[in-house]
Amino acid sequence: MMSGYPFFLLLAGLMGVAPAFAQVPDPTRPAGSLLAPDAGGGAAAPVESGVQTVILRHGGRKSAAVINGQYVEVGGMLGDKRVLKITESEIVLKGESGREVIKVTPAIEKLPARKAAAGRPPAKETAQQ
Repeated sequence: MMSGYPFFLLLAGLMGVAPAFAQVPDPTRPAGSLLAPDAGGGAAAPVESGVQTVILRHGGRKSAAVINGQYVEVGGMLGDKRVLKITESEIVLKGESGREVIKVTPAIEKLPARKAAAGRPPAKETAQQ
């Protein structure tokens, strides 16, 4: 009779943790499908997620971006601000309140890779015996 006790204890523990996992958003969902629940408990509204896409063009064609679901090109307007520049890492806007920079990936800072010292080959790993 005691052999089934650990199984039921484990099952009860797992049932207690399930509601906590239900609160975690699915990280594999596309950005456009993220929804935030309405405060009134009604229909959900899309979450503003900033820059979704950057389209860099060359040869005289204007670069573009999708910001909060709105397609804008360099020289176009995003709300009351004009888009001055679009690069792979940021979008520069100018409005009445001044210049604003929107980072494409605000939590990630790109740094150039270090180059090997001139004239020296890269260090080799040696196996210790």
